[in-house]
Amino acid sequence: MKTKIFTLLFAIVVGVVTIFASDTQVDGIWYDFDDISSTASVTHRGSSNDPDDNEYRGSIIIPSSVVYNGVTYSVTSIGNYAFGYCVGLTNITIPNSVTSIGEWAFSYCYSLTSIAIPNSVTNIGNHAFYECTSLTSIEIPNSVTSIGYMAFAKCIGLTSLPIPNSVTSIGDGAFYNCIGLKSVTIPNYITSIESDAFSCCYGLTSVTIPNSVTSIAIDAFEECSNIASVTWNAKNCNGCNFGGQVESFVFGDEVEVIPSSICSRMTKLTSITIPNSVTSIGSSAFDGCTSLTTVTIGNSVTSIGDG
Repeated sequence: MKTKIFTLLFAIVVGVVTIFASDTQVDGIWYDFDDISSTASVTHRGSSNDPDDNEYRGSIIIPSSVVYNGVTYSVTSIGNYAFGYCVGLTNITIPNSVTSIGEWAFSYCYSLTSIAIPNSVTNIGNHAFYECTSLTSIEIPNSVTSIGYMAFAKCIGLTSLPIPNSVTSIGDGAFYNCIGLKSVTIPNYITSIESDAFSCCYGLTSVTIPNSVTSIAIDAFEECSNIASVTWNAKNCNGCNFGGQVESFVFGDEVEVIPSSICSRMTKLTSITIPNSVTSIGSSAFDGCTSLTTVTIGNSVTSIGDG
């Protein structure tokens, strides 16, 4: 199992003794109030690393507004660590007034099975749903533009996760070790797939890369040992390590450059068709493809790299 991302993670989390939060409770929910903007952020009470101190359990409904000391506050965010370690939390309703979900907001909510994110939310923070192991489905609305660092890492119960076209960035390790994911279609406006974004997703069998992607970290799909099918539509992009189990690698009709080493060591590939849109094939592009018997090269190819 890959460990380089997490070398210091446990020490960092355990080392946090107290996260400052408001003690203001209204109808069983704690808030931080901003008197200037008349907004409220849902927070927690107690130590961030002691589940006995965080009192949210069962089903929680967050209101869109709350009245405190005669003032009405709009609830606009789920604060950092708000529901972290709420191991008894089973269901939560988030109102349309909320625009952001903070870091570690629902981390280690082991009993949370599903969640609907309203279409008012634009940002899902780092580690927001880290290790929510019972989470089987989640709806990400078209309003979300960024998915933070390790936002869904170790959500081993997720089998599918539609990523809307509004998302333009996926953080490092965003879906690390989501072993239940079977297939992934990257949205059309993503330009880069960061380090370890899908690494150790052992259940992943197919991947589609859109033509908007210009950069993929070499380890973005590392140790995804069961990927059998890749559809590559990226026009001009570096490659990455998809693993040796790939049986079908299809290049889209708009691809301009075949990256270096993109299919290297894919020992189960038997045939490759390179479309007419391609002008160059990178070095060692198909190195080690020992089962390859048929190659069709388009008319526009003018250079083939070493190896």
